[in-house]
Amino acid sequence: MARDLKNMAFRFYLRHFFSPHFSAQRAITEQDAVFKKLMKELSATELGKDLKLAHVKSYDDFGKIPVTQYSFYEAYIEKIKSGKKKVMTADKVLYFGKTAGTTSGKSKLIPITQYIVNNMHVRGTFFSLSRIHELDERVDILTHKNFALPGGVYERLSPSGVVVADISAIMLSNIPPAFRFIYVPGVELMTNPSWDYKLNKIAEEVSKADLGTISGIPTWHLAVLSKIREEIHFEKLTGLWKNLRIFFHGGVSFEPYRKQFNELIGKEDFIFYEVYNATEGFFGIQAGLQGGDLLLLTDCGVFYEFIPFGKYGTEDEQPIALGNVKTGVQYVLLVTTHNGLLRYVIGDVITFTSVDPFKFRITGRTQEYINAFGEDLLLSNVEQALMKTNAKFDSVIKEYTVAPLYINIESKGRMQFLIEFSKAPQDLEQYVLELDRQLQEENSNYRQKRNHDLALTSLEVITAKPGLFYEWMAAKGKMGGQHKIPRLVNGRKVMEEMLELND
Repeated sequence: MARDLKNMAFRFYLRHFFSPHFSAQRAITEQDAVFKKLMKELSATELGKDLKLAHVKSYDDFGKIPVTQYSFYEAYIEKIKSGKKKVMTADKVLYFGKTAGTTSGKSKLIPITQYIVNNMHVRGTFFSLSRIHELDERVDILTHKNFALPGGVYERLSPSGVVVADISAIMLSNIPPAFRFIYVPGVELMTNPSWDYKLNKIAEEVSKADLGTISGIPTWHLAVLSKIREEIHFEKLTGLWKNLRIFFHGGVSFEPYRKQFNELIGKEDFIFYEVYNATEGFFGIQAGLQGGDLLLLTDCGVFYEFIPFGKYGTEDEQPIALGNVKTGVQYVLLVTTHNGLLRYVIGDVITFTSVDPFKFRITGRTQEYINAFGEDLLLSNVEQALMKTNAKFDSVIKEYTVAPLYINIESKGRMQFLIEFSKAPQDLEQYVLELDRQLQEENSNYRQKRNHDLALTSLEVITAKPGLFYEWMAAKGKMGGQHKIPRLVNGRKVMEEMLELND
């Protein structure tokens, strides 16, 4: 009974303080308030003074500030490292959130204050919990344990004392005391920077817990579950954990992993719930229980702008505010946040599916796409083609990456897929033909280049040996945490490294 009362009180708290209901009018009002607060707060920082934010009185004034990339902030980051205050943030910087550096290959450091932890990341988490409680009355988060698998805490810089860590580790380190009892394993083990150490210890500890939820990046959970299966033979996760009901996931697209997890779970009413939480801020939560669209969070300290993808990087790029977006258009996402980031390109491309409420899907990356032959191949194109092809051939992909094989004087170009199957198709030759057909359906530019083998021949699929992608990540020092396997690489370097390991 005490547990039921605790869950009822928590549900009431969420509904009252983190309304799960969204509307366009509410979103626009919240964005206006966020914008004014950010301009006032950041104008007192060194960055704000350099950009004359005190003179910004309207969105039109704000439009005079250039669109920025990480390189714009590197000199300011160095000043924070040296111990200087009020450089990019009004409050003291406690952490640097370390990004995975998916698009550039180089990790970035994002300033994190206690205010940012509480009012951006923790606040976004509570909105996601409010939404899922509203969608399903049977959800009882506080009854069973939550197996969280964050990144690591890496080092404390001198002389500033700023701690470098993955944002997931920072969030876990700042769990409100009232909720720490539901998390397994302990925070110290969860945030250990050594993936090998964590993998062995976590498997032993978590296998004995009464889990109700799992949260983290699907890639690394599969690695832990494989380790557990080596030691405790089970067929379904719900056989090992009978109360397991929800997987909170994010960081990478879930579609390549959905079939694997469906087969692993063994429960029809299981909930896969996506959260869009990046180092730079908490941006979105899943709209329904069945996946798909995300709801834009407009009251978590982030001011959003959008550049039509076709105009990004051209003289015609002109950011627009939320009230002017349209459905069906691919936009490069810009954020202005309490981190001191202004009109910052985080690297994601999104497409709105609704403007009341504002719902969207992540459809690609600004740099994680392939345009070697004028095909403008986006991540969403590849994922949809793989999903449909796998369904037809009853195959399951564990990991994959794609790169172009360039045209030369002796041969035409083609797309090269390196795929690690957990369940391979029986006829790989027919699988390749179907995947190529589906890719043409998803991308008209690719279809045009494939017409009569004009510039491209049919794609190639190379089967990866078991564990290849983890081996490559380990060699790069990118195991666990926020690190992600690159999906679409507009070059040959990553593919050649992987193929060498595969041989």
